[in-house]
Amino acid sequence: MTIKLVALDMDGTFLNDQNTYNHQRFAEILGKLRAKNIHVVSASGSQYQRLQDKFADFQDQMDFVSQNGAVVYSQGDPVLIQAMPEEAVTKTLGAIKEQFDETDIAEHLVVGVKSAYVDLGISKAAYDLTYYYYNHLKKVPSLSTVTPTRLKDQITSIGVTFGDQVNFDEKIGILQSLLPAGLSSQTTGFNTQLISEQTVNKAAGLRQLQDRYNIANDEIMTFGDDENDISMLELTPHGYAMKNAKDKVKAAAKNETDTNNEEGVLNVLENLVS
Repeated sequence: MTIKLVALDMDGTFLNDQNTYNHQRFAEILGKLRAKNIHVVSASGSQYQRLQDKFADFQDQMDFVSQNGAVVYSQGDPVLIQAMPEEAVTKTLGAIKEQFDETDIAEHLVVGVKSAYVDLGISKAAYDLTYYYYNHLKKVPSLSTVTPTRLKDQITSIGVTFGDQVNFDEKIGILQSLLPAGLSSQTTGFNTQLISEQTVNKAAGLRQLQDRYNIANDEIMTFGDDENDISMLELTPHGYAMKNAKDKVKAAAKNETDTNNEEGVLNVLENLVS
């Protein structure tokens, strides 16, 4: 088996439930991976800036597939920014405002390349929840009326987190039926749907790096726990679902490892470099 790239989902996969990881162990394994010229990629639904912060000590040794593949950086340079058309942003935000009320939605945001954005009237609880995943966050007077032009930013995704009390599958169906042509949404965990261009997924983001480094599908190892990881788990015979992953995700992967709290990703990678 020749592995040239490993891609790690973050929440529920690489990060433990305390939103951190074993820095010392990762540093040792990362050094061995890079010594073997194996590229290491953080592949997440959250923003690029958060991934940089999480890997502050290691970011110059890694690549980043963020926002489910809408924004890809390699060696600090943008490789892909898949922005949503301005009209699609306007229609989507308007439809969400008209269809759902405050009792349906626990968290709502717009994600750009420079920052993520929430409504000025957001509750402290909702703001804190959003900040957990998007720590470069700005408040705007009215989220429903923002546009890329007004923000002076490229909008790559729109996030909607539904409250625990709602029928999540039913709300997803309603949301997806409202989306303009060319957009789709993916489940990223925690009752959250991330809306973006329909071509956006983690496998498509990884493909940018594959082309850059001339890496085949069977030379990739991937790790994930939720539905937005399926595309990259199915990409390779070396896809690993976490033991804490959903059954649908486990069915998509050829392999399984320990839970995120048991350092399942690092356990596999340690064997890879031993």
